[in-house]
Amino acid sequence: MVWGFLMAFLLNLFFRCISVKTDNLLVIGSLIVALSYFISDHFHDLFDFAEIYLKWFIYDFTTLLIIIIFNVILRTKPSPGIIYVYSGLYFNGVIFLFMFLDIVVYQNKQEWLLWSIYKVGINIADFTMIVALITDRDVLGLIRFKRYLAKKYKSLFSK
Repeated sequence: MVWGFLMAFLLNLFFRCISVKTDNLLVIGSLIVALSYFISDHFHDLFDFAEIYLKWFIYDFTTLLIIIIFNVILRTKPSPGIIYVYSGLYFNGVIFLFMFLDIVVYQNKQEWLLWSIYKVGINIADFTMIVALITDRDVLGLIRFKRYLAKKYKSLFSK
């Protein structure tokens, strides 16, 4: 995954340099995610196995906050790639927190549904973030679905 995020950053940087894309937040966001995944991947051996979920939770939410801060500073509307990074980091962070609570706090040793969601969900979320950063498209249709729901239920919230 680290390699994928690095390639997404380099591609976005290249596109920015040749003016194919003008979205600075996409370049900065892909750099921040690549650095975060690189650091968390290479320094995870320093922590206890069970506590690694808490560390990854902290990494993901710190990365998310840093990208949001850059979004506010640049005052730009986030592109689909960045929206997918927001969603992916949030999903991963929540799953890491739940795994930490399950294994460390509740001391569960039996595999159950959460562990299966973790195994599959984390990889799908990471892969989707990489593809979204490279293509800068709504790859799963989540943004269109959100707009559809907002339009359909607008009358409920406009009162």
